[in-house]
Amino acid sequence: MKARDNLNKGVQSFKTAKYTAAVEHFKEAVRLDPEFQTARLYLATAYVSQYIPGADSPENEQNAKAAEQEFLKVLEKDPVNELAIESLASLHYNQAQGNQPLDQKLKRLDEAAEWYRKLASVNAKSKTAYYSLGVITWAKWYPRWIEARNKMGMRPEEPGPYKDKKLKAELKGQWLETINKGIADLEKAKEIDPEYDEAMAY
Repeated sequence: MKARDNLNKGVQSFKTAKYTAAVEHFKEAVRLDPEFQTARLYLATAYVSQYIPGADSPENEQNAKAAEQEFLKVLEKDPVNELAIESLASLHYNQAQGNQPLDQKLKRLDEAAEWYRKLASVNAKSKTAYYSLGVITWAKWYPRWIEARNKMGMRPEEPGPYKDKKLKAELKGQWLETINKGIADLEKAKEIDPEYDEAMAY
């Protein structure tokens, strides 16, 4: 009963965006009943709700880490929990935002893609999974596209194509398969939901 009582108090705090108070109630609920999956999911969600994408601070990183740990604990007991899987995918994607070295950004995007692929394997009808995989492909390709244009001295208003045939062939060899897969993912999202405007935009 005490665990349930703390869950209810935490939910009330969560609903009014008092996330710090919510975390304490959910932590107590989980302490009282470590098998209380609903409380653990709420705890993880309360942590992630305090995470600000692109903000570089120890507190922000701590919230991200705590959220990840709690979602992973949920998956230890329930490996196909869609909310936990999608939340981890979204968290890793958000961690790729902001100013950071490109290799770190790409690593986090790869981690996000891995979780979205897991989401698609758990729920083949998840338009979010396929749409996000397409977006991640674009996010990985875009810096390379800009880099190649800059190498050739192309102005922003120049549509292309690339004049350097060697560079064009190099990019095609490195990226064509990945880009085609990203397009296929976006098409899959549209197939699941023909009215999915976000997928159409890409």
